[in-house]
Amino acid sequence: MIDSIKYYIKTYISIRYGLAGALFLGVLVFGINYYDAQSIPLATTAALKQSAYTFLFGGYVSALCERYTSKGEFIKGVLIPSCIAILATYTVHSFKGTPNPELSTVPTLIFAPLGFLFIAKNKKKELQHKNES
Repeated sequence: MIDSIKYYIKTYISIRYGLAGALFLGVLVFGINYYDAQSIPLATTAALKQSAYTFLFGGYVSALCERYTSKGEFIKGVLIPSCIAILATYTVHSFKGTPNPELSTVPTLIFAPLGFLFIAKNKKKELQHKNES
């Protein structure tokens, strides 16, 4: 049972990119919401939601990006995960507890396409090195 859970996590979630995104976007969303609402509890709620979401869901779409890139579908590997991430982020922040869901989505709108481009380029480079060996 535990081995199958580990397999699915390793296959469908990029731990490295999930953690990096959770830390980066959690801090940004805290700052945005603290500035907007002047409330540490509300800003913390928004940041924790963003961090948890980004770790799980961002890790998933990062792995999706790597899978598309591995199949030679570089553009799909950037565009599809970017669209999924942006729409899902707005949806999560539209639930009760985030003072400004539109502003909380802006970091994802800006950084998701850039991040997935970075991930796809890294994966492509990794595959090229593997083929040369």
